[in-house]
Amino acid sequence: MADPTFFDLFNSTWAQNGLTEGITDLQYKTGWSYIGSVPPSVEQFNKVQQTTDERLAWLYKQLDGLAAVTGRPLAATGFDALSYAQQNLNATNLKTGTVPVARLSGTATALTAGAATKLATARTIAATGDATGSGSFDGSANLSVGLTLSSTGVTAGSYGNANAVPTFTVDAKGRVSAAGEVAVGNAASATKLATTRLFSVTGGATAGGVSFDGTGNVALNVTALDVSKATAGTLPVARGGTGAATLAAGSYLTGAGTGALVSRTPAQVLDDIQALPKAGGEVTGAVVLGTGAAIGSQYGVNTSSGRTAHVLLPDGGAYSTHTATVAGAMKITLPAAAVGVNTMLRLRVDLFEYLDGVPPVSLLIHGYVQTTKAWGRCGATVLAGSPVSDVPVRFGSDAAGVPCIWIGDTNKSWSYPTVTVAEVQAKYNASGATVAAWATGWKVEPVTAFETVVQTLSGGNLAFGRADIARVSGLQDALDLKANAAVSLVAGNGLSGGGTLGANRTFTLGTPSKLSAATTNAVTATSHTHELDTQTAPNDATVGRILTVGNAFGLGADNPLGTLDLNTVKIPGFYGQSASANATSARNYPLAMAGALLVESGGSQITTQKYTIYNTGTIYSRACYNGVWYAWKEVVTVDSNPANAWAGMIAFFARSTPPSGWLRANGATISRATYPDLFAAIGANWGGGNGTTFVLPDLRAEFIRGLDDGRGGDPGRLLGTPQGSQNLIHSHGVNDPGHVHQLNYQVPANVVDTDRGTSGSSHFSIDDPIIPHTATSWTGISIQHDGGNESRPRNLALLACIKY
Repeated sequence: MADPTFFDLFNSTWAQNGLTEGITDLQYKTGWSYIGSVPPSVEQFNKVQQTTDERLAWLYKQLDGLAAVTGRPLAATGFDALSYAQQNLNATNLKTGTVPVARLSGTATALTAGAATKLATARTIAATGDATGSGSFDGSANLSVGLTLSSTGVTAGSYGNANAVPTFTVDAKGRVSAAGEVAVGNAASATKLATTRLFSVTGGATAGGVSFDGTGNVALNVTALDVSKATAGTLPVARGGTGAATLAAGSYLTGAGTGALVSRTPAQVLDDIQALPKAGGEVTGAVVLGTGAAIGSQYGVNTSSGRTAHVLLPDGGAYSTHTATVAGAMKITLPAAAVGVNTMLRLRVDLFEYLDGVPPVSLLIHGYVQTTKAWGRCGATVLAGSPVSDVPVRFGSDAAGVPCIWIGDTNKSWSYPTVTVAEVQAKYNASGATVAAWATGWKVEPVTAFETVVQTLSGGNLAFGRADIARVSGLQDALDLKANAAVSLVAGNGLSGGGTLGANRTFTLGTPSKLSAATTNAVTATSHTHELDTQTAPNDATVGRILTVGNAFGLGADNPLGTLDLNTVKIPGFYGQSASANATSARNYPLAMAGALLVESGGSQITTQKYTIYNTGTIYSRACYNGVWYAWKEVVTVDSNPANAWAGMIAFFARSTPPSGWLRANGATISRATYPDLFAAIGANWGGGNGTTFVLPDLRAEFIRGLDDGRGGDPGRLLGTPQGSQNLIHSHGVNDPGHVHQLNYQVPANVVDTDRGTSGSSHFSIDDPIIPHTATSWTGISIQHDGGNESRPRNLALLACIKY
């Protein structure tokens, strides 16, 4: 860091102003090498030092001057003076040169008239005439020009002395045109004039007269400057002028800062202030009517009574709330213009409620309010609303005598209501109706009590809105052909009667003849007939034509199938196959039988066919979907499967209650009249009852066995007879471990046993009179048993039911 006294040293007089001529620049650059190795003398050292100080002083002056321009002086403790100067150069301190456009004030990037702070070329502003002067003006600062008055021929100098009073002649422009002196006595000691004089200014500037007698100074107050007296130059804005040399006739002026006022046409001025011209125009933004504002028109043949005031949205003529329920009638209080005068009045009142299915409606209300507060010729129409909008309308006045209209009853409930007097037409007002009088002073409010009511229009005022006509088929045609009494209806084409439309008319049509194949288009005096468009040939599929079978009428067809493949027959209609030989399976018939075919269509993807066999009437049906034909199925009919065909059928169900049409097979006694089909099927096979009843089979806990019916497996059994339990004959194996029997015999024995060829005695001789027998003995043999209290196979318990 430099010594703090460094810059002070540069302010020394000898360093700043001293000159060293004894050492050249080359010698200075050579430095000490010029001096040589011999130590310099004091004079040589001082010269070198002095030259260095001079150059440093010159550099210091340059830096100090640059820093001074930016307002930040050089300091020993700072290093940013130069960078600060580069960034904060104060243009007001510049004396020469050109400032770049980008550094001009404002946001302009080019030298435009609206953004330039000085002119590229300075202009001379000069004054001529009675006063002359000029100056150069480039816009960078205000210009003050000293004016030199033109010479009037009066010799310059002082007039008057101790013994003479100066005299002057002033021309119409206030200039001294002549000067002189008038000798006076004792002038050297006078303190005032002997005669008081009056000073005043006239001409281009005027000032009131001021008395002057020499005792004091005076000041002239210039009160009027007549610029019209000026013959050259333009009065600038700063001096109260326009700054413009000429202005177009009928133009307006707008300010432009210190510059000359800008000329604007009337259309431009209206656009500037966003106003419409008197002739009207287009509004692009929202228009909100403030308090007391209204839109209206006045028209009519005179202003005393025939004029009509037509007002839209009069001030105060609306009521709106966000309350869910508002009770009472809506009271419309008319303005003061309706009080005490006869007025023909028409209102359009818009009603809006937040109700489901109830659209907003408009009421057209009219009446003649009179000076007596009475109303006459009153009416109301509810346009295209719903029954809830068809409310009573009352006419009268309030306690102050102001005419009023009430909409609805006092017990009516409104939901988030908005009531708006949207349009008013008033005429025959005593002084002529005006928009100003009828546009303000209205009031709409809910009230729970009526005041003075003079007329009441009950409900039933709902009118059919024109906008609804398009939604009712044929209504517009009916309106277009509405009755005209001058038009007559003339009977023709078999009709009799008619007449003008001034009354109801009746037309009579005679009884036409029966339609037959021979019927033609014909018109008689009292009737007419139409020819039938019937099938002209087999397979005639003309759209709209009535098909026939032979000579009979009806929805039939004479469309023979012949050898057609039924898969190709997809056109809806009736077809016939007269030969069974043609009805082959290869042609996709359900049976090889003649019959009739009905083809029906469910669209481009669906076709159904029903084929009826010619002799049995059996019906078969099939369908084709997306080109794929499905198999024929027999249609079950009443004759082929009557409702009682299954009566008496036994079935077992895996449920605890019988399904519909079934009874429990539990041996119950039931009515023959109640179940005639079942009685007809099973009769009294299971019990005859008492003659009016019969008994059901009891299959509870029973196994079912089919009736033998001649097979021989269970011969002799009758239908419905029970059969007890029985086991099939079978054998049991015996386990015998071995045993003996003791033989008892009688003695004495036979002496001679001749049958055995012996002469000895024996107790076993066949002729022995003694009968031997065995004694009681035990063998040890056992036979095993198994089973329970019944014989049964494996089984499951199900609910047995019978169909009735």
